Amino acid sequence: MGKKKNKNKISGAAKTAAKTEKKQANKLKKELANIGEEDIAKVIAEIEREEAKRTAALEKALPNPPTARAYASLTPHPINNELILFGGEFHNGKQTEVYNDLFFFNAANGTWKQVKAPGAPPPRSAHQAVATPANKGELWVFGGEFTSPTETQFHHYKDLWRFSLADRKWEKVIAPNGPSPRSGHRMVLLGRKLFLFGGYCDDGRECKYFDDLYTFCLDTREWTKLSPSGRGPTPRSACVMLPAGNDSLIVYGGFSRVRDGRVERGHTHADMFRLGASGGGWAWRALGGARAALGAQPARAGQAAAAPACGSRAYVFGGVADIEETDEELRGEMSDELKVLDLETCRWHPVVLRNGSSEASERTVAPAPEQTEPDEITVVTDEVFSMRISTKASEAPRAPRAPRERAGGATGPCGRMSAALAAQRSQLYVYGGVLERDDKQFYLGDMYSLDLHKLNEWKTIIEQQTLPDWFGSDSEDETDSATETDNSEDSEED
Repeated sequence: MGKKKNKNKISGAAKTAAKTEKKQANKLKKELANIGEEDIAKVIAEIEREEAKRTAALEKALPNPPTARAYASLTPHPINNELILFGGEFHNGKQTEVYNDLFFFNAANGTWKQVKAPGAPPPRSAHQAVATPANKGELWVFGGEFTSPTETQFHHYKDLWRFSLADRKWEKVIAPNGPSPRSGHRMVLLGRKLFLFGGYCDDGRECKYFDDLYTFCLDTREWTKLSPSGRGPTPRSACVMLPAGNDSLIVYGGFSRVRDGRVERGHTHADMFRLGASGGGWAWRALGGARAALGAQPARAGQAAAAPACGSRAYVFGGVADIEETDEELRGEMSDELKVLDLETCRWHPVVLRNGSSEASERTVAPAPEQTEPDEITVVTDEVFSMRISTKASEAPRAPRAPRERAGGATGPCGRMSAALAAQRSQLYVYGGVLERDDKQFYLGDMYSLDLHKLNEWKTIIEQQTLPDWFGSDSEDETDSATETDNSEDSEED
């Protein structure tokens, strides 16, 4: 009679992996003890417990605006003329602080208030937030990441939260079969469903990018993983995703890392896709090369996007483009460019501000160096907005511009990535973001608005007096250079 197999026997490889993981956990535990930092899972659990103890919402007017931050969400209030600012992070080169603050900006009088509501989510950045007018107003938040102050530990969330704008209460929504932990993903509302795409997760051993697509039904509270037909976008994070009506959405650009032999490089995407209903299901459709067919939009990551509640156009601001990359150096350039995307034709157009200054207009939509003919300015209008667009400038790629201080009294946001952008009624708002300069990353706290009817000039709501202090190393040795390169790529991922 043959010997029975032990079904509970563990293979040698599994034992080795378990021992290795245990050693790594013990090593991390010792390192955390040396720097006086707790395990990140314990920190998050304790924050949730403390937030759950709050029994009533506390609301207070703020004498000063919120602090500087990036990777926050700025969401138009679905009923009132307000903006909702949630989360984000601040980094000064030495330490990182992650927030779960909830602020409301009154667009009519320019005032801020903070709401501390029962059961709030733990701090996070690079999450996504969507608002809906249902049930007197709801804010839905998914995912994001939490970073320990010393950036020794990182935690990616896979939780979904609902904030009742009427009752001022948070609710952690428990629903199975949802997306895996991630940040840098994108989420939009189509009808009564949240559509969530992409993102990335770095657990310290592996950095993985996603191209999966999920929907969450707000009525049944069920997650569904979609498998659309057609060729869709490859895995990526930090892309632009915009609703185009109630039955389609558009995905553009983003960032991922690709392996080139033994070297892993950052890749900034410039392709565009439309997801639409087809034959009772969903289908991806590639929209061609960005430069050839879509108005010469450069490849950028970390762009901020916003679509007005009605109309057929969306706005995209800023972002970073890798303009030089070797085995030793990765350099990105910040953009201060504002472009409008026609959601029907999927063509890009630069926005020309009517501020009475021809010099300022030329700075806004500078033609390509080889172009000598004057731009043809066309006025387009729909039921909501009208704007002047330069047709010839959209046919030729522009040279990228380095971050700069605004000169000649010109106003408006300087070049940046990972800013918060929102369109509320007839106004477009830009808040915060990251400015890279001389291998340093400055987190901004300024805010601007642009009247989408007049398109005359940016209005400064919060002025950036000086750049924050930077406490990071300025060393140019190989180790520090590699660290700065990794940090730059992490920023693009979100």
